[in-house]
Amino acid sequence: MKLEQNDKDRIVSIVASRYFAEQGWKWIDLNAEVSKIHKAYDDLRDQYAAYPYMSRDWYVSNSATKSIHMCENWDELNELVEFLNAYGQHFDFLIKDTKKSLCIASTDGYLTSDEKNAISTARRSRYNVFVFRVDVPDAIDFELMQIGGGV
Repeated sequence: MKLEQNDKDRIVSIVASRYFAEQGWKWIDLNAEVSKIHKAYDDLRDQYAAYPYMSRDWYVSNSATKSIHMCENWDELNELVEFLNAYGQHFDFLIKDTKKSLCIASTDGYLTSDEKNAISTARRSRYNVFVFRVDVPDAIDFELMQIGGGV
């Protein structure tokens, strides 16, 4: 069966996710969950507006959504959200091992000029950047086995 590009992309995402988990890294799939980072940002901003007697940093470092945005203070979260608004569409994962990193998952390792620009900006913003390449075949063999029964 011939695999289409979206099938290959999902396979790469699965392999990358498993690799990150095996390394013990925290990670979030930006393609599926970047909206959760934006919601956490909006919620924290609203909490601070409603109860400004606590610092924004306190709200960020004590938030239930810290595992999603992986930020320690307000400035870090604000910078992350601004970066993702401008360049997030070029990255597939946000990772935290020893520091925060961004990852592009790919079947060929080829980077477009927009991706190269986003990588340069990410590095200037002090993010590590990974390109996670997986060799996925163009076609995959399968077998349909008949299980007896029925009328």
